[in-house]
Amino acid sequence: MKRDTAVILIVRNRGFTLAEIAIGVLILGIMLSMGLKTAVSNLENAAYAETRSKQEQIKLALIGFLRTNGRLPCPDNAAGLATGVEPAACVGVLTGYGVLPWQALGISRDTVLDGWGNFFSYRVSNVIIAGAPLAPSAPPLHANNNQIWTIHGGVGGFDIRSFISTITVAGFQSILIQNRDTGAGLITESRNAVVVLVSHGKNGLGAKTTKAAARIAGAANDEATNATLGSTTFVRRAYNDNAPVASGGPYDDVVTYMTPQDLLQPLITERTLLGTCPAYCTGGGPAPCVTTVAIPIGAPLTPAVGLACP
Repeated sequence: MKRDTAVILIVRNRGFTLAEIAIGVLILGIMLSMGLKTAVSNLENAAYAETRSKQEQIKLALIGFLRTNGRLPCPDNAAGLATGVEPAACVGVLTGYGVLPWQALGISRDTVLDGWGNFFSYRVSNVIIAGAPLAPSAPPLHANNNQIWTIHGGVGGFDIRSFISTITVAGFQSILIQNRDTGAGLITESRNAVVVLVSHGKNGLGAKTTKAAARIAGAANDEATNATLGSTTFVRRAYNDNAPVASGGPYDDVVTYMTPQDLLQPLITERTLLGTCPAYCTGGGPAPCVTTVAIPIGAPLTPAVGLACP
């Protein structure tokens, strides 16, 4: 009897060693980490770009409001949830800081939310400090220390002379903008800001949100300056998430502002701004110009009373 001999071949599949698996996991982790950091960086850059784009849209809306109403809107400074509704009046340091009144501006609520979904803070010049000079000097200065841009005419209201108000004399300061980016401590960037728009950045400290009546607590140092209700001083700086207290502390705010020139020059250029003295316009006029009559922006003047700015 013949038996067949079966030959059994055993093939052993070689697996990965623990060391090889560990190296693979390490490489995969590095790749994922690099990808995550890139994704986060891209998201942050997109948020900053969106924030700055919206600030420019808001500036255009404010110029349009000024053109139509002869004044700037009052902030929504209600204690509750932001509604975007402009209060009846706002003259006083505590009433000039709040949320942009998007309904009055005719823009969407989304436009007044920064890249992180929080409301921009809006500060407008609306105060005269007691003891301010009451007459222009040479070179011409505005008649009021702090110009009230939230009323159309009246005592303390801004006028065409605001266009050439000085940026160097502290006695005629409206809203002070300071900067630390030179490395020499706080320096003056502008003394005659009329509008300040503040995004409270990624950390949102000091911002008002869509879901709560109170602002997000915890702002400190330079960020606290930008979040103070009655402040007429703001700090602009580059992003720095670990700056020491002596250098203003961590900072991720995005601050921009508008001067009288920023607000009035578009109206002068399009010839929708009238005043009794063309020398206050960039196109010049008869010299010397000696009028001291306050002519409110947007006043329905006729050529017999006022002259269109060239």
